[in-house]
Amino acid sequence: MKRYSRLIIFLLAASAFGEDQPRRIGEIEFFGYAGIDLNKARAALPFQEGDEFGIEKGEENVRQAREALGRVIGRPPTDISVGCCDHQGNWTIYIGLSGKPRRYRPRPRGAARLPVSAINLYDRYSKALPEAVQKGVAAEDWSKGYALSEYPPLRSAQLGMRTYAVGREPLLRAVLETSADDQQRVMAAQLLGYARRSRSQVAALAAASHDRNSLVRNNATRALLVLAELDPKAATEIPAEGFVELLLSGTWTDLNKASLLLSSMTRSRSANVLAQLRQGEVKERLIEIARWRTGHAEAARYLLGRLAGIDEGRLEQLIRTGKVEEIINEL
Repeated sequence: MKRYSRLIIFLLAASAFGEDQPRRIGEIEFFGYAGIDLNKARAALPFQEGDEFGIEKGEENVRQAREALGRVIGRPPTDISVGCCDHQGNWTIYIGLSGKPRRYRPRPRGAARLPVSAINLYDRYSKALPEAVQKGVAAEDWSKGYALSEYPPLRSAQLGMRTYAVGREPLLRAVLETSADDQQRVMAAQLLGYARRSRSQVAALAAASHDRNSLVRNNATRALLVLAELDPKAATEIPAEGFVELLLSGTWTDLNKASLLLSSMTRSRSANVLAQLRQGEVKERLIEIARWRTGHAEAARYLLGRLAGIDEGRLEQLIRTGKVEEIINEL
């Protein structure tokens, strides 16, 4: 089972590229725009599709975009995520204009920490990840229940995480659930996805989807996605409610990972999960995502097609041929 991971490299972490390599902006996509004039919002941006966008000036451009959008919509945008890369090797920018407030877990106050060996593994992973994206080798093998990259340095780090995580689930769960340090929980969520599959692993990762830190939520949900893709039984153990809520978030990574996981969970046409997705505001958000022009729209298109009762074979054909509006109209 090979998957092409939809990896996002955030602007504030872009120093991992080592140097500023200007690329053009391929697509600028919005979400949370109900009741907002998108033409005005788009026109207010200090950058447009086709513009050259380099890391060196990117942070200032994003700051200017936040201010400009705030003047148009009357409040700051909830998110501006700059990602690499679309099929042409260009940046994709996702802009959230609103999001439903969510009650996150209280910030933990514990002192649990990972040992230096685990931190070093995660650092190796974090360094190799943007290299893999930059070199265009982002495909991953999920057939073992954890992600293994085709890029040798990244694959080596991931195999190291697997070796470390096996037999250390209690420590990883303790750090993920109790550490007051955000970065410790980020690393623990990533490493826990490489432990042996168990109900306690799934439960801890699902609980981490309510963490206050968006990267903890991202890592935990991605680990659950890999498990659900491999094992339909694991998918039935994942509570859908929290991930349906994430679809209404104002943060791009929440939408991305939740839509992918829910797409996997509804492959069996689970009546319970589909019923939760039929809520009006959830459907509207899925329609926003489905109309994106990037590969990140695909999961929402599957979800809408299943809500509409479209046969899976026909749905795959509609998605493959880009007939998004036909899917939406059948709702």
